Amino acid sequence: MMQYYRTSTLFLSILLLAIDGIEAQSCLPPTGLDVLPSGVVDAARGALASGALPYLWLPMAETLIGQVTTFETPIQFRIAQSHASAVYNVAAKYHPVALDFWGRDVDRICQDGDADYLSLHESVAMAYAFYYSASNAIPVTGELLKPIIESFLGPAGGLPTNLLFADDPLDPSTPWGLAKKTVDEWYASIERDGWNADGTLAAEYNSFPFQDFGIVGDNGVVYEPYEVQTERTAKQWPWQPLLESDGKGFFSKQEYVAPYIGFTGRLYGMDKVHYESFTAPPPNYNYQQEARAVLERTRVMASSDKQKMLLQFFDSKFTSLLPFQINWSIMSHASEYDFWYYDMVLVNTMHDALLLVWKEKIVHNAVRPTTVVHELLKEKMVNTYAGPYLPPMEIKAKEWQPFIRTMPHAEYPSGSACICTAFAETFQLMTGKDEIDFPLEYFFDAGSSLTEKGVTPANN
Repeated sequence: MMQYYRTSTLFLSILLLAIDGIEAQSCLPPTGLDVLPSGVVDAARGALASGALPYLWLPMAETLIGQVTTFETPIQFRIAQSHASAVYNVAAKYHPVALDFWGRDVDRICQDGDADYLSLHESVAMAYAFYYSASNAIPVTGELLKPIIESFLGPAGGLPTNLLFADDPLDPSTPWGLAKKTVDEWYASIERDGWNADGTLAAEYNSFPFQDFGIVGDNGVVYEPYEVQTERTAKQWPWQPLLESDGKGFFSKQEYVAPYIGFTGRLYGMDKVHYESFTAPPPNYNYQQEARAVLERTRVMASSDKQKMLLQFFDSKFTSLLPFQINWSIMSHASEYDFWYYDMVLVNTMHDALLLVWKEKIVHNAVRPTTVVHELLKEKMVNTYAGPYLPPMEIKAKEWQPFIRTMPHAEYPSGSACICTAFAETFQLMTGKDEIDFPLEYFFDAGSSLTEKGVTPANN
C-alpha cells in the first residue's frame, strides 16, 4: 500500500558512536553546581554514591508513567519516543564521542577536570532534563513532578525548578541551562511530525488533538479520513466501534484512534522504501471457533487472580516493558548515558513498529472479538466471564465483555505482538544475548487490580 504522506524521515545516526578520526568540537566547562541550595550537592552526591538513588530522576518515573498511561495507546508511544529522545540528547553531551539524536556534536560538556564534579553535574542535568521534558510532553505532569524534584533529597530539599527559567538566554554550561536548551530544541523539531498533536491539520479553530484528517501528500496521493465500513463480506468483517460508558451516565461510540499515523507519522529508524516493504498477510479467522475460544479463555480467567493481574500488567507496555528496562539498568549498574541510550533506541524502535502495525491495521481493518461474540452468538447462553467481582456463570453472549477495555482500533495485526517483538529483538541486538543474568520480579499488592479494586488479588 502506498505511503500517502510523510514528514521528513530521519535516521538514528547516533547508533554508531565511536568513529575513528572524528574531530571534536569545542566543549563547555561544566559550571553552576555552586548555585544550588546549601546541602543539596552533598545530599545528591551521597545518595548516588550509596546506591540509594541510582539516578536522580528516578523518583519522578512512576508519576510520569502513570500520566502517560492516561492517553490512548499510540499516543503513549509518541510521548515516550519524544521524552526518551529529548533526554538522550542531554546525556549525549556528557559522552566523549556520542552524537545527539540528529547526529550533531554541539554543546558537549568538557570531559577533563574534576571527575566527581562532572559526574554530579551530569546527574543533576539529567534530572532537570527528565522533569522539563515530561513537562513539555504532558504539561499537567510538570505540576505533579515539581514537588518531587524539589524535595526528593529529604531534609536537604531537591533541585529548584525556578533555575530553568531564571535567565534568558540560559547558560548551557549549567545543568539546568543545558537541559532546557536541549529539550526545547527537541520539542520544536516535532511540532509537525504527522501526528496532528495540536489538531490543526483537521481544523484551524476549535481543533481536537490527534483528530483524524485528510491531506494531499507531496507526491500527490491523497489520504482521506477513516470511515467505518458497515458491510461484511465473506473475506472481511470490518472493525466496528464499540459502545463505552464512563459509569456516570455518559455513553459514547468509539472513534478509531489515530488511523492516519501509519501513513503520515514521521519515521525515525527506517526509510520509506524499507517501511513500505513490510506487509502482513490477510487474516484467516474461523469466527465461530474464535468466539468460543475467547469465551472459554475468559471463563478460566474469571477464577484466576494471577491471570487477571498479568492481563493488567501486560496490557500497557509502559507498566511492563519500561519498568523492566529501568530495573535491568539498575541491576546492571548502567551509567546515565547507557540508560538513556538504551531507552532512546528501544522506544524509537517501538515507535516505528507502532506506525508499521497501524498501517497494516488500516489495510486489513479486522473486527474485534467483542463484536464477533455479540453478533454471532447473540442470545445464546454461554458459560464465561460475567463481569467484575463475579465468578464464571451462564450469561447471554451479547452481554459478554472482556476483562479489560477493548481499544479503539482494529484487531489485526496485533500491536502488542509487533511492538514486543521489536523491543525483544532490539534488546537482544544491543546486549548480544537472549537472556537476563538476574531475576526481574514484579509484585502485586492485594486488592491492586484496576478492574476489581480492593478484592483482586486476594493476597500480595
